[in-house]
Amino acid sequence: MKVYFKNLDGIRFCAAFLVLLQHSFGFKKGYSPAAPFVDRLFGDTGRLGVNLFFILSGFLISYLLLVEKDATGTVSYRNFYLRRVLRIWPLYLGYGLVLTFLSPYVADKLGWGNDTTVPLMFLNMIFLLFFSVNMQIAFVGTNRGMFEISWSVCIEEQFYLVWPLLMNNFRKKLPDLLVVMFCISILVRVLIVLLLPLIAPSLSQERVLLMNHLLLFDKLDLFGGGLFVALLYRQRERFAVFFRVFFRPWIQLVMTLLALLYTLSVIKPDNVYFQLFVDHYVCDILYGYVLLAAIVENSIYRLEQPLLKTMGRISFGIYLFHTAVCQFVLLFFRKVVGHPEWRLVYDVVYPLSCVAVTGVVAWVSYTYYEMWFLNKKRKFELVLTRV
Repeated sequence: MKVYFKNLDGIRFCAAFLVLLQHSFGFKKGYSPAAPFVDRLFGDTGRLGVNLFFILSGFLISYLLLVEKDATGTVSYRNFYLRRVLRIWPLYLGYGLVLTFLSPYVADKLGWGNDTTVPLMFLNMIFLLFFSVNMQIAFVGTNRGMFEISWSVCIEEQFYLVWPLLMNNFRKKLPDLLVVMFCISILVRVLIVLLLPLIAPSLSQERVLLMNHLLLFDKLDLFGGGLFVALLYRQRERFAVFFRVFFRPWIQLVMTLLALLYTLSVIKPDNVYFQLFVDHYVCDILYGYVLLAAIVENSIYRLEQPLLKTMGRISFGIYLFHTAVCQFVLLFFRKVVGHPEWRLVYDVVYPLSCVAVTGVVAWVSYTYYEMWFLNKKRKFELVLTRV
């Protein structure tokens, strides 16, 4: 049978929804600012949604590699990379190339301005093709014509480039590998954020924080959190008492509420150094627990609903398309509705419209474009009798 985890499609959609929420409110801020309390609630959901994506990806990929290694004694690099290529590359490259060469002209026609030259378009294309948009933003800068939203996809692909090799060769030393990943994340943050400004005083704190945020090293502890969850769940029979005690329904409810409050910045400090050195580990604990709570036998979650499962399956498209869709939806609201002071319209109807329209666009892409490649991908999927 194919390895499948209940409720995770719904959680995948929740992660995409969190990113969309922050961006939709950000796009309308200059036209119809939200109340300060609402701004606070949705001001950091995008970053935390991406953190959830990284932990979820780390869990799923690590668990599948663990199962394959334990069952066959090795990892098929060919099948792994072909699965990643067929899942990610068609939409990433297809939409990315269209956006790279068309968006500057669309922006110009809409009166948003266009400072993207032809050489700059080709520079954007090079970073796009080499899955290094995150490095372009960190070290070169941003411009209207670049595929900026793909920075996190690039980080994932950079991670996947080496992860099967490490999982295959360090299967018996994965706890040590986990410690190394956490140490590298902390060390690189110290080097970039604390020491680099001493060497290059012209770099502002904002700039070095952005550089750190966009590099793979900063996310190793999030992928590592996913690995820890995979190791724990892989040995769930050995840790049966732990699962029985700590996944009682009331504890699941409390931890889920804490995760929600943290995501909405209700109980999250604003301190820069907390975000640098503590935030990822809080995310590992809270979101890692949520992932386990979603797949344990006595889960309180009920996310196996047709709509949620569909939205989860198309969440990659939702993530990539939503920035463009949100801006077009806002343009429609400005032209047709007007009245930026109408809070109910712009704080509720507008973001929900963004979700609906993005969902439709992503579904069309998934059904009539991505599915052709996904059908090819099934030939290389891991199929086992026991997971």
